[in-house]
Amino acid sequence: MATRARIGIENADGSITTSYHHWDGYPAGLGFNLVSHWDDADKLREAISLGDASHWGKSIGNKTDFDCRGEGYYDQNVYYGRDRGETGVGPKFYDTYAVFEKSFLRNTPAGEEFAYVLRLDGTWTQIDVYAKEVTHDAEDDIIIARADMIKYQRKHMKGAA
Repeated sequence: MATRARIGIENADGSITTSYHHWDGYPAGLGFNLVSHWDDADKLREAISLGDASHWGKSIGNKTDFDCRGEGYYDQNVYYGRDRGETGVGPKFYDTYAVFEKSFLRNTPAGEEFAYVLRLDGTWTQIDVYAKEVTHDAEDDIIIARADMIKYQRKHMKGAA
């Protein structure tokens, strides 16, 4: 089962460009990846321009076999268009951040549960549709979510071995 998300960037004119992300979209997963590896606006803009993705790694990467999960597969982004040849999976655009937020909270385009937007001031905004919660400057909250997930896994994995 997927935790879907939407990744966005605020443009100089105040508009928002977004793309869909299918797997591990929760704050401790995709959120942590974004704050750790995707704070460069030019790099993020280029990645979003390739459209909807199965997952994001640490880099945009190169065209790959979508269904062959070999070495390095999870280190790079895997896109529905570039890597699987799908059409109609390009980025979505919103006139303003306010329009995006209202639209996302009301009716997510692909059933996303979370959204992350890199704002012009360099901070990440996180939206959680279940909590109807918007967290501006969310980097600290995302890092805490990752640490909490790791603690939980360590605690519960000790007895599983």
